[in-house]
Amino acid sequence: MMNRIFLLLIASLLLSGASAQTKKTRNTAAMDPSSILARKISATYTDGLKAYYSGRPNEAMKVFQGIILDNPNHDASYYMMGKIYADQKSYHDAEQALLQAVKMDKKNIWYKIDLADIYMQKGEYAAAAKLWEAICKEKNNNEYYLYALSECYLNMQKPEKVIATYSRMEDILGHNDEITQAKVQLWLYMNKVKEAVGEYDRLIKLFPHNVEYYVKAGRIYQSNNMMPQALSYYEKAMELRADDADVCVAMANYWEQQGNRQKQFECLLPFFRNGSADIVKKTAPMHSFVSEAVKNKKQEDIRQAEQLADALMQAHPDMALGYAYKASLNVVQKKYKESMPFFEQALSRDNTVFAVWDDYCYVLKQLDDWTPLLKYEQDIVSLFPNNARLLSGLGLGFLQQKKMDKALEYLKKANVYAYDPELKTTIRQAMQTAESGR
Repeated sequence: MMNRIFLLLIASLLLSGASAQTKKTRNTAAMDPSSILARKISATYTDGLKAYYSGRPNEAMKVFQGIILDNPNHDASYYMMGKIYADQKSYHDAEQALLQAVKMDKKNIWYKIDLADIYMQKGEYAAAAKLWEAICKEKNNNEYYLYALSECYLNMQKPEKVIATYSRMEDILGHNDEITQAKVQLWLYMNKVKEAVGEYDRLIKLFPHNVEYYVKAGRIYQSNNMMPQALSYYEKAMELRADDADVCVAMANYWEQQGNRQKQFECLLPFFRNGSADIVKKTAPMHSFVSEAVKNKKQEDIRQAEQLADALMQAHPDMALGYAYKASLNVVQKKYKESMPFFEQALSRDNTVFAVWDDYCYVLKQLDDWTPLLKYEQDIVSLFPNNARLLSGLGLGFLQQKKMDKALEYLKKANVYAYDPELKTTIRQAMQTAESGR
């Protein structure tokens, strides 16, 4: 029993000595001057960060400058000083502070990024590009750094390096239409048409059934008057999607530039018959054919325009456009009575387009019958309360119905807004007739 108590006493003393020795070692480390300074700087640096992120930059600056006095190699304080100077647009001071930070810690990528940004702010794009290249080698999967690098090359007027950088971005992001378009524009800026088309050739290999790229490549050749090359791409697109809106319009524009109206028409007709195709894309070619028919009054031009208008009406029966053009084509041929149903169909679908009303009034004048206009009295008063031509038309319609008071009401209103001498004369003569007929 005594032996056991003795052994426990010895063990207790040994453990007590070990504990005292550990405490003594800790106290010695705590008293080390370099350790004390490090803890002081760490606490002070935290205070500086709090001041900076609380919106007290001047206070923060004093803290970081104080740290530098205690430890001239404190790279993080130089970095924060650089940020404060940058916020204050003191770019030269920011550059000097960040250079010190980078010098002390060459592996810290954030120091380099902020320094590169400062160089860009100063317009020193060559220095910035050098840094961004180094950053992109360290972090070769970050498209934002590559984009910054491309901005430097763009400002340095080095378009081929911009294109190469964009290609590196695509290696990360995959295919991107905006990047491709930017590369195409840069190639064209350098007057390198084949290289510009090459960007779409690359996409055609990846997406051989996407007609968009054939059309865009063809348009580049066409705009540079390289017509055989353009036709080759358009024909391939037509083989894939002969009813596609962009393909049809591109092919039609090609034949229009070549002066082949018949082939232009043949390209457009199936597109016009396609009810799922956007009617907005049909407006410009439709207008072109109608304008040609109005200008030349050739039977073949009128026939083609009428077929396109018929196709529009069939494909888009609820839209006014086809009916309005069909009415206008009848007017060109002086088929005034035949035009009336088409005008009325157009107005029943969209009564807001004044050009249709104006043409309709022209027809009523030719027929010398203004009474059909009266059914649109409320529409005219609501939509065109100050339009002399339409108001006078209502007046003439009521005059023809022998409703003199209503005729005078609208003729007087029309007279206020009329400026055309011929129209004013017509209105005054009608007013005299109405007055005498009361």
